[in-house]
Amino acid sequence: MRTNSKRGKINQISPKKKFIFSIFTAILIFIVVVIIAELAIRIIHPHPYMYPRWKYSPKYGHILYENCKMIQACPRKYKYVYTINAYNYRGKLVPISNSYSKENIVILGDSCSFGHGVNDGEEYATIMANKLNDNYNIINLSVGGWGLTQQIRRYYEFGRLYSPKIVLLQFSSNDPEDNFKNKVTEIQEGRFKFQDSITTVNRLKKYLSKSIIQKSQIYNLIQSFLYQYFKERIVKKAKSKMLQENINKLEIPLEQKFYNQLLETFAKDLNRTGVKFLMIAINNQLEEYPFIQEMITDLDAEGLLDYYEIIPWFKDISDYGSPEGHPWGKKAHYIVGTKLSEIIRNNY
Repeated sequence: MRTNSKRGKINQISPKKKFIFSIFTAILIFIVVVIIAELAIRIIHPHPYMYPRWKYSPKYGHILYENCKMIQACPRKYKYVYTINAYNYRGKLVPISNSYSKENIVILGDSCSFGHGVNDGEEYATIMANKLNDNYNIINLSVGGWGLTQQIRRYYEFGRLYSPKIVLLQFSSNDPEDNFKNKVTEIQEGRFKFQDSITTVNRLKKYLSKSIIQKSQIYNLIQSFLYQYFKERIVKKAKSKMLQENINKLEIPLEQKFYNQLLETFAKDLNRTGVKFLMIAINNQLEEYPFIQEMITDLDAEGLLDYYEIIPWFKDISDYGSPEGHPWGKKAHYIVGTKLSEIIRNNY
């Protein structure tokens, strides 16, 4: 009887070992499920990714990582490489100096001007740089997802160090709403006031932007839904606050009113400092905002900016979008870069 009792004790598995075995089994099952899910999404509905993504910046919400190659790709569909220089912008680095051998042009915009959906050397800023090389440097400070609030702050904190002769601003339909996503620029008593972004979700970029998780199909599927959810909440909250401050003062939609205030103040300040201000808009997107369109027309008539309608540039031309979804692909960027170069050469 004693012998059987000893054997029974020996054959028993301790609770601690059972717990460790259960944890190990659960981890193994989790890994298998993740691998299967990754492969399933990649095959059935491949999702785009970008690596690295954005660098967290309290000043702007997000900015480009310096000295890196960003890869934007979708499995089995496309792959693009974006080379970022030491000054956190795409394109040939133009050193900051107290004097320049050429005139400088600073470009402000979002993903369309940055050149999402085209490889290095194909974005319109580089086309301009090549065609105007004898007379101008091109400094493209555009960043995907930026609104006018971020673009203006970037100009005053960095872009004007180039003492530009020309500032080129590109408008797209998401800009008015993006101004509330990272409201880092406001106007007080007719002057710009800069403040750090209070959008807490941006802080996750400190931990996730350079993580290999950015390449995960599962992560990017979930991230696309969460991004839209939090963006809508942040924009709604910012609009609500501004509506309370401007109650009974709104004749036009809030996002258009705020954009117009920013644009008019910027245009007047550039004019005061002797900088020529050019503006373009993504095909037909300005028509969605009639009050902004009217403001641009008025500023153009006053000589505070020069607006160029690009729709005629694409007459009888089709299939100029990017495979990854942006309205301008390689063909469009070449057209825009060429036309803008001609305008600048002939008029400025």
